Amino acid sequence: MSQTMNYIYIFLFIVMTVQISVRAQTSPVGKYEAVEGKIVGIWPHNDRFKSVESMKELNERWGFNYVLLAEIYGAKEKKLLDNAGFDLLHIMHQIILPNSDNERNLLLEKILRLGKLWAYYFDEPISRGQSFIQFSKLIIDLSNNGFFPYAKFIASELDEKKAARLLRIVDGIMYSGYGSSEKMGTDQAKTWAEWKQYLGEKFSLVWISAEQDSNEYRTLLKSAKELGFNSVWLYALEPIAEGKEVSNSNYEKFCEAAVEFGFMKLKK
Repeated sequence: MSQTMNYIYIFLFIVMTVQISVRAQTSPVGKYEAVEGKIVGIWPHNDRFKSVESMKELNERWGFNYVLLAEIYGAKEKKLLDNAGFDLLHIMHQIILPNSDNERNLLLEKILRLGKLWAYYFDEPISRGQSFIQFSKLIIDLSNNGFFPYAKFIASELDEKKAARLLRIVDGIMYSGYGSSEKMGTDQAKTWAEWKQYLGEKFSLVWISAEQDSNEYRTLLKSAKELGFNSVWLYALEPIAEGKEVSNSNYEKFCEAAVEFGFMKLKK
């Protein structure tokens, strides 16, 4: 009799374990939203532009309230972003500066067609060897068309001395490099602190990589809080290949760290 009861207990234990496991796997993940006054932006993977629903998930489930529109995209993708909950006031458009006047005019026409967005992101203009004169001309043209002070001009660089050359003509600076995986984010946090001291308040936005920094979210978001940043951006474009976007558990890990350090909160 006792042996039979043991078999029954073992069977019930197995059934309960399986049920708990199934519930854990099927339970919906919590939904997040940015804390008021904080910018939690994302450079989305290209796969996200395949459907409104996929893009909307970044906003409604994962809580990103700002998004970057890469320079390869135009009006069609901007409309998709709008339908996904990212309106004109929450889009930052990447700008890769051309080297000729003709190309610059075409770029200006494209920007004017897109309309006034929250910000324009000049991606490593000096490190890429882009013309500083063309950069200045484009800023002037945009300003003459009423984009300033409506829109913000933001630039990234890999070296703080190069970034310093841009201070007079941009509203914000971003560091577009990352740290060594062996140092678990401490070197990247140190770089942020050094840039903040060197560049002042215009160094006000930071990139965190979904691929390279996934084990460092807590360290980096803690540092962002301590340095007084109100704008953190997740670089989720890489791995670039189709179907290679980082997993939901990666997003959840980022959001949990963002909640812990005051950039996000769980939706009620």
